Amino acid sequence: MDVKNLFILIFVLVLIWILLNPIGRFGLHFFGFTVYSGIPFPYVDLKIYSSGVPSIREKSHFISYEEVEDLLDAEILIMGIGYDRICRVDKRILNSSVEVKILDTENAIKEFNRLRNEKRKVAAIIHSTC
Repeated sequence: MDVKNLFILIFVLVLIWILLNPIGRFGLHFFGFTVYSGIPFPYVDLKIYSSGVPSIREKSHFISYEEVEDLLDAEILIMGIGYDRICRVDKRILNSSVEVKILDTENAIKEFNRLRNEKRKVAAIIHSTC
């Protein structure tokens, strides 16, 4: 393969990756693997701020109020509680000033992307496994 064809192949593969994993949105995801904003995050849980900036959260089956305090500037807080809905949520979060949606991870990712496409100010915590 010559350099020109290699460059074309790499360009096409990068373009496909970007189309499947858009900036500021979730892309490919399955149990234990999540792509956000084109960045693959294997096994870790994520916190997505209303600005769209991601961070890795400590793996836990409990989401405390203290953990989400810095996400409460959003209009809507999406909580992906695992593919099998194992993660539990601190009840104080439900009494916060933002709309809270607690969904299995697959539907949480879909809802987050839908709301982002509507230009809504949304934040999320995504539990990537059980």
